[in-house]
Amino acid sequence: MRFLFASWQARFITAAAVVMLGALAACYLPNNFRSEIRMGATGDFALSFYGELIWAPLYRDIQNDKFTSDQLPKEIEEIRKDIVRDPGFKVVESMGQGRFKVEYERQGRLKPSDEVTFVRRNAIILLIKATPDGKVAINGAGIKPSDAKTITDMGLTMKGQFDIITDGLVTTNNATRVEPFQTYQRYLWVVDGPFSPSVHFVMQREGVWPAKPTNQ
Repeated sequence: MRFLFASWQARFITAAAVVMLGALAACYLPNNFRSEIRMGATGDFALSFYGELIWAPLYRDIQNDKFTSDQLPKEIEEIRKDIVRDPGFKVVESMGQGRFKVEYERQGRLKPSDEVTFVRRNAIILLIKATPDGKVAINGAGIKPSDAKTITDMGLTMKGQFDIITDGLVTTNNATRVEPFQTYQRYLWVVDGPFSPSVHFVMQREGVWPAKPTNQ
């Protein structure tokens, strides 16, 4: 299964990876996004995220008038620099109010035991985890109802769409819907706010068999 970013952009104008964060003290919120993972049966993957990332602490501080007009540009630039440390980010542009327009692309092959995170390990929106028994799990970081309410009370929202396109053997998913896509299957999640369920998807990697149960 081959992955070409150019073909995705022509078909989708993809935006961001899906959902859900934890404590608002240190998190990015995705909004107005379209995100996609193409996951091959053997572990080849390509991840794209196009849309907005909102650094929630900065948005909150701006709303509370914490910064002067001289301080604010410096604070925004610090966050921008933090984002672009990851070479997967091809575009990072400030939109004001702690919002950034971003384009992210990453591809590779999962090792038998591997983790791929977006945005990063200490600010996870999406986690891909491979284990030696051949399982590949893709999960959005769970969000507590209290945090979802805080996001709403701050005047923020989280809207977008996340797709997984694969030719692998899928064993578990909670997609909004599943549909054919060329010779593959497309699992689609519609994110309509911070209370939307987080992504859950598990597939069995080709050529790797689950470990046999040990005798008790």
